[in-house]
Amino acid sequence: MNFLKNLFRLLSGGAPRGNSRYLPIYVLSHRCNEPVCGQVDLLNELSQVDDGPHAYFTRKVLHTSGERRCFSQVDVTLYFNQNKQVVEHEVSGGRWLSADEYEAELARFRAPADDTTPTSPGEPHA
Repeated sequence: MNFLKNLFRLLSGGAPRGNSRYLPIYVLSHRCNEPVCGQVDLLNELSQVDDGPHAYFTRKVLHTSGERRCFSQVDVTLYFNQNKQVVEHEVSGGRWLSADEYEAELARFRAPADDTTPTSPGEPHA
């Protein structure tokens, strides 16, 4: 379990900001209600903005796993300042999650379904 905590800490920005090449991003798919993570390579995936208040932007399309026979994608557009720090994000098909929210949603998603609830008031428990 400590291995997973250390891995998550590394991926969620536990390393000093100046030395971090990859920016982890977390979203929740509206269609599948599935948490999805991805990353942005700050050295190779940013494009300069010609005009406007932002210096860089990137667009990512994150796909759900299809684990529950639900396939969807979430479009994420990130805007950065001169120091390559996120100053604005737009999400289509889902919502933005913090690292802590992602962990909570992932635990919820992986939890077994509650089979003790009847499907309708007159039916017996499964």
